[in-house]
Amino acid sequence: MSVLHELDELLCSDDEYDRLDLFLEAAELIGQLRTADVPALLALWQQRDLSWQQRYTQASASIDGAVLRALLAGLPQIKETPHGVFELMTRLPATADASPLSDALLDYAEQAWHANQERQRQIQMSCWSCGLSGRLLKRLGLASWKDAGL
Repeated sequence: MSVLHELDELLCSDDEYDRLDLFLEAAELIGQLRTADVPALLALWQQRDLSWQQRYTQASASIDGAVLRALLAGLPQIKETPHGVFELMTRLPATADASPLSDALLDYAEQAWHANQERQRQIQMSCWSCGLSGRLLKRLGLASWKDAGL
């Protein structure tokens, strides 16, 4: 059984996941994923419910950096998926760069900022945790987060 298939079954298990505290097992499997698994992972992301997505992001502490970057590059293209991008951004290193991924994440954050006021605090914290906060402020035309009401 592939790691992704095993992870999918684990994250789909209804009562067992919480009852048996399978969080650590999920984290271990996520740590074993490779970049080649990301297209199939993105396909699963679209098929699974919010609970599955939340379990994945919560257990992603040991996610491989290349897998994380590939996943974050693909998630913003999934329009009907509200969960994932900002939750996984907090796993990025705390140094912003000028890469295409950082630019894409800033584009996504800017669009989400204007589209959903209820998520503005989460957007701010996600960008802050990976060093994109200042760049997002500039894009929004704000001098500080206080100007944004946060």
